[in-house]
Amino acid sequence: LHQGETSEGHWSVDEADVICRQLGLRRGVSTMRMENGLGGEALPIFGAMCNGTESSLVECRLQVQDEEMPACQDDARLPAAAGIRCTNFVPEEQPQIAMSGAGLSLLLKDSAYRVACASEPIPQEANAAEKPTFQCVVHLDTLDGSEVCTIDGPCGHNAAAPNPFEDVKALDAFVFKEPMDQCLQKTRSEFESAASRERLGQISGELQKAVRWSEIGLDLTCALPGRGGSRQCGHVSEDAGFDASELITLRSLYFSPIARLLFDLDSDVIGFTGRKAAVDTLAEALDRDGAREMFEALEEDGVAKLLDPGLSPSILSEALEALGESATADRLAAVRTPLPLLEDWLRSNTKLQVAIAAYFGGHAVLHGYKVVHLPAKLTPKAFISAHWHHDRAGRRLKLFILLNDVDEAEGHPTQVAKGSHKLSYYWHEDFEQSRYDDGYVQSKFETVKMAGNKGMAYIFDTNSIHKGTPEGSLGRNVIVVEYHQAAKCGLISTMGLNIPCPSGDQRPLNWHFSLDERLA
Repeated sequence: LHQGETSEGHWSVDEADVICRQLGLRRGVSTMRMENGLGGEALPIFGAMCNGTESSLVECRLQVQDEEMPACQDDARLPAAAGIRCTNFVPEEQPQIAMSGAGLSLLLKDSAYRVACASEPIPQEANAAEKPTFQCVVHLDTLDGSEVCTIDGPCGHNAAAPNPFEDVKALDAFVFKEPMDQCLQKTRSEFESAASRERLGQISGELQKAVRWSEIGLDLTCALPGRGGSRQCGHVSEDAGFDASELITLRSLYFSPIARLLFDLDSDVIGFTGRKAAVDTLAEALDRDGAREMFEALEEDGVAKLLDPGLSPSILSEALEALGESATADRLAAVRTPLPLLEDWLRSNTKLQVAIAAYFGGHAVLHGYKVVHLPAKLTPKAFISAHWHHDRAGRRLKLFILLNDVDEAEGHPTQVAKGSHKLSYYWHEDFEQSRYDDGYVQSKFETVKMAGNKGMAYIFDTNSIHKGTPEGSLGRNVIVVEYHQAAKCGLISTMGLNIPCPSGDQRPLNWHFSLDERLA
């Protein structure tokens, strides 16, 4: 939604509801700043006042910028456009959440509170038609022990943990320098407070060595149970054990409120809790269904290619027919038409289901799918995915099925920074916090282009740093299918947060599946 070069106007959930219904989606979720506006012929609408029941934005009272309206060019926090997030999902269609403990609102107000969701759903009667229900508890973390570690106190043998926010080069990692400079200054001030410095001494030297520190987030892979001494983590002692309070301290000191919440909800996926924290609990299902190779590629690189996924030509034709003339259009397009042949394939592909359920720690939800067309000509200004970014949703998987040959140089392939999915990012709140400089990404990660032949597929964790390729001269058509850990989106939807979990622009399915179904 274009705002022109003006201050942020009035855009609320009421206006989002109207716009989303006008676009053919069920409801609006939120509004957000967008640093790269679309430009072009869009109207410079400054704001709107809707009651939420209108069928079109033109029925609302619109505020259009005129010469008398002051501009806000000097405020680096204000963008050229307002983003509206729409969805085809409602909370009651997701796996359900049974809450206990403290209130949910405390999770975003106080870093001492965290949420823990059960790895397994509450048992139901056989053949129960209800959605699975997961128990989640909000509780206050209290650090055990009478000794309080401080940098110069009784635990002073622990050197102060790094401060990644003080390096002036940290700003080089981001595309949008001005807003991120303000963000870094604020974070730096909070991090250097007396209370924060006191807690830095609680992070042992062994854990500091296990963590991979960066300007944008922490890679905690080598702090996971049983990872010490492995090929990836040879620098960490095989018998190293990290006290839970140390990880709690890391979470509290380094992550923003939304980053803390996503870290809590993704703990089964990361491997701090649940089946992935135990040894060989996934082996039987992975080996029996031939899913180990896909699972291990996702664990190691965050991306796996499926060179021969077993898609019949009729499935591809069904999707292209749904796109219709949009398959060759000169603009971005997406359709959410029911595709029965695709749905049959998704239900029957046990290898895919096992690899995904194992990756999420045992339980997953296939939220939905859409068919997407990228035109032959794209510009970074108009293509929101042209910057290196993550999806601000923590760990999730997207399956891309190619409906035409995608050339590496000319076909606008998706690019993925291998291994970046392991990062727990410091911030998730704002758009500009998730957009990264090309030079930074290329210097830190091996990047791969997901090119290939028609009928090939690839699956990747969108917590990985990735991008669409605007350069090229050939159009691209793909099916996109989305998956999350089963308990995650239900809780996020209940809290009403501006986190795309799930992405809204899909045909909703909400299919729950688990490893237990394969082992039964």
